[in-house]
Amino acid sequence: MKYSKFTRVSSALVCAVLLAGCGASEDDGGNPRSEEEALAVSDRLTVADPAVVAASDIPVFPIEKYLPKVGEDARIAAASGELIRECMAGFGFAYEPPAPSQETLDSGENGANRARRYGVSSASSAAVNGFHLPKDGLAGAQPPPEVPPMSEAENKVFIGDQDPATGVAPGDKVAGKEIPPGGCSGEAQRRLKIEPRQRMAEKINNVSFARSQENAQVKKALQEWSACMGRAGHTYKTPLDALDRLTGETPSPAELSAAKADVKCKDSVNLVGVWFAVESEIQETLIARNEEVLAQDGTSFDALVRRASEEIAKS
Repeated sequence: MKYSKFTRVSSALVCAVLLAGCGASEDDGGNPRSEEEALAVSDRLTVADPAVVAASDIPVFPIEKYLPKVGEDARIAAASGELIRECMAGFGFAYEPPAPSQETLDSGENGANRARRYGVSSASSAAVNGFHLPKDGLAGAQPPPEVPPMSEAENKVFIGDQDPATGVAPGDKVAGKEIPPGGCSGEAQRRLKIEPRQRMAEKINNVSFARSQENAQVKKALQEWSACMGRAGHTYKTPLDALDRLTGETPSPAELSAAKADVKCKDSVNLVGVWFAVESEIQETLIARNEEVLAQDGTSFDALVRRASEEIAKS
């Protein structure tokens, strides 16, 4: 999800809008618990007889029940943008927030990114796009318009004292009007009641992926996949290595060949089945340990999405 004008938002606003910040979890008694303990994973975890899973048919991960959807994050960003526009107008500045498409607002996709989580997964896509992302729907699309940089005064009103680089102090004024704490972006946060903390679901999603790559069972499957790729004439340690080697805007014949072999080798050694089983087990363990926090996060986030939707309906 990309919003061109939001590249100028301070890290504090981005953190809050996407609910990415610091937040300690709690134990069953409501006492603070270290994040390390909350997200600890055994390095001895194994899954007996993982189901066979085709690379193109990855099941839903346990954590997806708790992950925010792309459309929900888009609604929060859109509502925030409208509130910032309203605030900036009060200072005489014509700020136009980016408008997400209805398709984006309705998107049920989430951070699990099943289609690319373990690299390329579709044989048909690999044959056409290699390791590159498909360009479906991009043909004829117009590039986003150039956004002129903000003036110093606009930037001060937009960010306020969230960023020391602006030099804004509490009580400072622009055009005879006092800049709100955190600028107009901070004002939007307060009106939407955005809490600067990261959802536990997103942490679990990230941790499970990272720790699964350290798991002995997954490592063995990756070695088998790598050996299969070697027999096909391609040298890769993991499917993620291929994505790191992308060059150019279009795939070369060599890349197409490697991508097709990648999917075949995944299926031949059941790499996705093993990886999915191990990662799902990690997620289930962490979900059970952090069930109360996940429920609290979900309630807070659902309320935020409702407020954002109501704000969008007003505009």
